[in-house]
Amino acid sequence: MHQLSHREIQLYLLEILKSVDAFCVNEGIRYSMAYGTLLGAVRHKGFIPWDDDIDLLMPRPDYERFVSSFGKEPGSRYHCLCHKTGVKGDRFIHFFSKVEDVKTKSIQGKGAEYDFGLNIDVFPMDGKPEDLDLQRKRERKLTHWSHRLNICGTSFDIFNFHQPLFSKIEAHLMGAEHWYRLINDEILKYPYENSRLVGAVSVTYNGTREIFEKSMLEEYTDLEFEGCRFKAFRHWDEWLRQEFGDYMQLPPEGSRKTHDLTVYLLND
Repeated sequence: MHQLSHREIQLYLLEILKSVDAFCVNEGIRYSMAYGTLLGAVRHKGFIPWDDDIDLLMPRPDYERFVSSFGKEPGSRYHCLCHKTGVKGDRFIHFFSKVEDVKTKSIQGKGAEYDFGLNIDVFPMDGKPEDLDLQRKRERKLTHWSHRLNICGTSFDIFNFHQPLFSKIEAHLMGAEHWYRLINDEILKYPYENSRLVGAVSVTYNGTREIFEKSMLEEYTDLEFEGCRFKAFRHWDEWLRQEFGDYMQLPPEGSRKTHDLTVYLLND
């Protein structure tokens, strides 16, 4: 096995994105680069130099089509990992999905319960309620559940000081399926098609920053990313300002964090 360098990881992620883009364009599935990926496209014309992941957003109807049909061809290099009860190998328990490169192996770290290749994240966008107080309470609740579900992706380790003791006890006591059902049942209460406000679930609480006017996200354009062009919200400036504030300002060097991925290219 060959261990990939930071730049090689970025280039292999780019190949996953190319495959997803080609599939979505062919099938008429809407998506947009998001979070650090969209920021990188605008500010750096590619990856944020210290970044090592790719994030996409899809409206719920498109997301469901994508996860049910992408990578189903025999021998496909790229597979969609999502919640499938009792299915191993292509199972990833969370409210979002991943697209993995099966010819790589990503070391998830001590205690990780998942085993998959280098991957990109695909997040669904669902409807949001109109009432501001309900929005705040609901976003905090969804983030709490998402955090617990994320902990369930690791084995219980009392000496893992990155996870508060009560949080990991609560997470593992209830189990991944419990948290997944809570999140899924709640977000599907507001159908994307019938909602004026839409957005994803935040994995880190950020108030109502994930709530957008749907009309702002229904037109798309192409933006340059690593010498290619991929889909982005036409109103990408408004989206980035709501998400990051002054997004063109570089963060201090001490805050430029990577996921410190260890990835291997598997032998044929």
